[in-house]
Amino acid sequence: MTAPASEEPGRSATIAVAIPCYNEAAAVGRVVDDFREHLPGAEVVVFDNASDDDTAAIAAAHGARVVPVPDRGKGFAVRAAFAALRGYDVVVMADGDGTYPADHVRELIAPVLDGRAAMTVGARRPVPGAQAMAPVRALGNFLIRGAFRVLIGPGTGDLLSGYRAFSRWFVESADLRSEGFEIETELAVAATAGRFPTLEIDVPYHPRIAGTESKLRAFRDGRRILRTIVREGVRLRPLRAAALLATLAAAIAAAALYFRR
Repeated sequence: MTAPASEEPGRSATIAVAIPCYNEAAAVGRVVDDFREHLPGAEVVVFDNASDDDTAAIAAAHGARVVPVPDRGKGFAVRAAFAALRGYDVVVMADGDGTYPADHVRELIAPVLDGRAAMTVGARRPVPGAQAMAPVRALGNFLIRGAFRVLIGPGTGDLLSGYRAFSRWFVESADLRSEGFEIETELAVAATAGRFPTLEIDVPYHPRIAGTESKLRAFRDGRRILRTIVREGVRLRPLRAAALLATLAAAIAAAALYFRR
């Protein structure tokens, strides 16, 4: 159990919405508007990850505070958000492409506000028929969840969701070092290693707003995510990781000998 977000009688919880963005000019205005509508008391902050389109100008025109992040990579943007938003009772994180529904944000922050969770994860449920998630990404998510469970621990069902809410305790305690899309995996590791209470909330997952494109490259970023899981597994569970990797190496060697016959 973690402490409620605001323990002072009569004081309203302070909430910020962090939106990491790289070239999301076509979507960021609507995303900012949606979060301002559904969390009118929150500060919406766009972390512009060296975009070379009008993302920053559009976000500012729609009322967001814009923080430039010169080093490209989602990990850099999320780390900048954690550094800039210390002191808020709750920090929400959402992508700037319109895939995550702002009308579910109160469900995400409620467990943090009442002290039941230090991190909540919006578990993506693709909207039926909308083709919001490519099959290769769905398969990759399944394999990554399996690797995380074996090497580190249960974690959450959707390890790679970009829609989350964090307590002040989590934001100020997490020591993040990722540079790219492995940042969500590192957040899951931080929750497991620090024994932060974590809850998963189902949310619809929509197709990206027209005019935007995914920056994730399935095989390149998948390798980086798996490397992160192996590295953190060795650090946190060295005996388990060593035994599993030795077993895997032995199985590969046995298979190689078999097929040489």
